[in-house]
Amino acid sequence: MNWMTLLVRIGIFLIILLIGFLLGPATRNVIEKMARNAQDKGVYTFMGSMASNSIKLIAFIIALSSIGVDTTVLVGAFSALGVGLSLALKNNMANVAGGMQILLTRPFKVGDYISVAGTQQMYEGTCTAIEIMYTSLVTYDNTMIIVPNSTLIENVVTNYSDKPYRRMVITIPVALQTDTALACREFAAVASAVPNVLTAPAVSCILNGYNADGTAAVLKLYAYATFDNYWNVLYGINNAIQVRRKELGIDQPQTSVRITEPVQPESADDNQK
Repeated sequence: MNWMTLLVRIGIFLIILLIGFLLGPATRNVIEKMARNAQDKGVYTFMGSMASNSIKLIAFIIALSSIGVDTTVLVGAFSALGVGLSLALKNNMANVAGGMQILLTRPFKVGDYISVAGTQQMYEGTCTAIEIMYTSLVTYDNTMIIVPNSTLIENVVTNYSDKPYRRMVITIPVALQTDTALACREFAAVASAVPNVLTAPAVSCILNGYNADGTAAVLKLYAYATFDNYWNVLYGINNAIQVRRKELGIDQPQTSVRITEPVQPESADDNQK
């Protein structure tokens, strides 16, 4: 083999690699663009990531074949290497299997707000992508969290976006001298008037125990409160209740301290008088 032939083969090798490493990400971008109007974008992001890595691997094998490497031996070597890597990188393989399980069972999808009970801390945020190895979450303060897919499969996941209707329980402390029947009636009325609060089932208000300082009125209600407007609904209810309690003059519980002067015992001289 002369130098000219060698240079040509090396050039072909590099061109094939370049094509593969350009075509892989381009294919991924095309697949992800198809997901813009899709309801479940996680499938497309997973497929895009898988397609990109597969094209790069195929391009690498074809490039090696172009410089005279026996691909049969190469495939066998990759198979043996794959077994070894599977044992060495079992956690990574668990992440791949976890990603596939997420896509098949769909406990959540891209765009849902979820929380994950990790082994050491809680992770929560809006799901922005489901990749081969991990899932990306963006928190309320715009921080990116990368969670391994195996963590999502092995731990409890709470999906706050799955149900559009949420149950809310709001505790309102009131003083002991409060007319509790009037307070509960008024609190339930103002809460029912807040936008997105459901009238069926009706808003209920009960008393939850007593202590030395006061008692607590507990509102129980259902509201149309997706994650995007949950806090707006909750803050609206709290504000309406506070305005009404000020109008009615309902006080907060206050700790009362009673100070009494000890009675002095009568002396013998006083008794003689």
